[in-house]
Amino acid sequence: MHFQHPELLYALFLLVIPLIVHLFRLRRFQKEDFTNVKFLKKVIQETRKSSRLKKFLILITRLLLITCLVLAFAQPFIPASNKALTASRTLIYLDNSFSMQASKEQSGLLQTSVNQLLENLKEENEYGLFTNNENFFNRPTPELKNELQEIDFTDEQINFREIQLKAENYFKDYGQAEKELIIISDFQTSLGNPSEINQDNFKYHFIQRTPEKISNISIDSAYIEDSNPENISLSILVKANKEINEPATISIFNAEELLGRSSVQNFEDGQAKISFRLQNEKISNGRIEIEDSGLRYDNKLFFNISENKPVNTVIISNSDFEFLTRIYTEPEFETSNFSSDQIDYNQLNSANLIILNEVDEISSSLLNNLSNSQQNGASVIIIPPVKATNYGQLLNRLELPALGQKTETERLITGIVYDHPLLEGVFENRTDNFEYPKVLSSYNAISSNAILRYQDGQAFLIGADSEYLFTAPLNSTNSNFTNSPLIVPVLYQIGLNALKKNELYYETGKENKIDIPVELGKDEVMHITKPEFDIIPQQQNFSNRVEISTNNISLEAGNYEVSNTASVIGNISFNFDRSESRLTYTDISEINNLRVYDSVEEYFSETNAASQITALWKWFVIFALIFLAIEMLLIKFFK
Repeated sequence: MHFQHPELLYALFLLVIPLIVHLFRLRRFQKEDFTNVKFLKKVIQETRKSSRLKKFLILITRLLLITCLVLAFAQPFIPASNKALTASRTLIYLDNSFSMQASKEQSGLLQTSVNQLLENLKEENEYGLFTNNENFFNRPTPELKNELQEIDFTDEQINFREIQLKAENYFKDYGQAEKELIIISDFQTSLGNPSEINQDNFKYHFIQRTPEKISNISIDSAYIEDSNPENISLSILVKANKEINEPATISIFNAEELLGRSSVQNFEDGQAKISFRLQNEKISNGRIEIEDSGLRYDNKLFFNISENKPVNTVIISNSDFEFLTRIYTEPEFETSNFSSDQIDYNQLNSANLIILNEVDEISSSLLNNLSNSQQNGASVIIIPPVKATNYGQLLNRLELPALGQKTETERLITGIVYDHPLLEGVFENRTDNFEYPKVLSSYNAISSNAILRYQDGQAFLIGADSEYLFTAPLNSTNSNFTNSPLIVPVLYQIGLNALKKNELYYETGKENKIDIPVELGKDEVMHITKPEFDIIPQQQNFSNRVEISTNNISLEAGNYEVSNTASVIGNISFNFDRSESRLTYTDISEINNLRVYDSVEEYFSETNAASQITALWKWFVIFALIFLAIEMLLIKFFK
């Protein structure tokens, strides 16, 4: 038996008082002188009439009465387990990723979990709660319940390591309290393996939400496969995690205008491709939809097709540059070329890409204009001449490494740095076995930003931000690189990066850098807007374009307008990451040493039973009343 107020037990010392009263009978006796034997006999008879039994019974009932009253005020109880005797803090992680849209018993997994929490959270207790994208700490339970009803799905994902770090940060303020972490999730494999987490710091309780059917069809991606002036071929990749018995209908819209409709059923290795032939025209509010009863978030894919402006390219050359004009062609590029002594600096300053091809002398005006263009966001490619004696100042201005000692021996270009940002996604397969191009004379340059390397490890092509430096002349006398298969993907990719064209769509939650070809006024800024939504993204203003970044911006999937204060400049589209569509789960019930529950109700039922106490104070009040009644009866009726 335990007491909620054990300090009141000191009141049991009050039992001394009735003992003193009854044992010593605090009563003053009158002195009498006995003159005869008759009077003495009368006193002896009266004394014998007083019942010693009555005195002891009254004493016992009073002692029991006081004892019961003291114990009642001390509030004794019997705990169901040791858990009821210790202070505890409970933290709840509620998975609100898109996979929790899957249903069970005609209700989504997330909604079912929220409803069960609303039913089982006791308002007299305190709880902490966090989701993939929000924290609800230090809130009274009624307020927490209101917040629970507002939780929505998110594309943000979290793993067990991040869950553990958040829990440690929350529990650090609660000292010796028993710490309990409840994890409510469907436990997709992307969450990680729960057996690897450290369970020494607090108790983990796992509640796995399992959908009735693990079946989902998703629109994975879309891309333009080919195009001509009349039409384009838009290809759509559809994925399914189970065998599909009925065809799925796919529709394409521009706003509410239906552009095409088809169906797909034959999936190979869980995926199928379907193509639509569309007119080659602007689509500002494109939307692809599929009819599927699985997850809802991946049934739509938003896109837009814009009129991309060509990359304004300027070639300054005193040598053969035909290999450059073969690569930088219309409609992607608009190319102008000048000799070093006949440069149109107005056109140079408006260029997106500037190529300096084997120019012997760098004049001060060319140096200054190249530096200004680079600062305004233009990409610069430098191909040195055979004698690059006065390139030091230019390379220093562009923050490129200096050209060192010249080497007159033949070098093979054997190394491709596939992990360089420029080459990301350019090559389907990595290979070290190809026909190596060569140079006869070259320069040494020390840099950690090599894109292509010689066989001795020295850099052949260096790329840092938007500046690129070849360490050898590319004329046919000195090198056969212009005939190598490497030149087209490398130079073409540099050209594409010079003006980041609008993609069909971008992915939310990632840092996307988007170029908007517009000249803004001094106080103008770009906005990303749609109905009832307006945000000013991080942006950098160049002379002929604005680069906006979506880093740290929370965007929903959908089509947006890009505008300044006066007009709409263009359109961009965003879609959620599709990794949640796979529906691959970890069965945590098969992992040893884990406390696993089938539902929120099961956990709280077990926890409440363990925390249950049997209060005894009412019984002691009843006993006190009984002993009081007994004492009164003894005094009144017992002779």
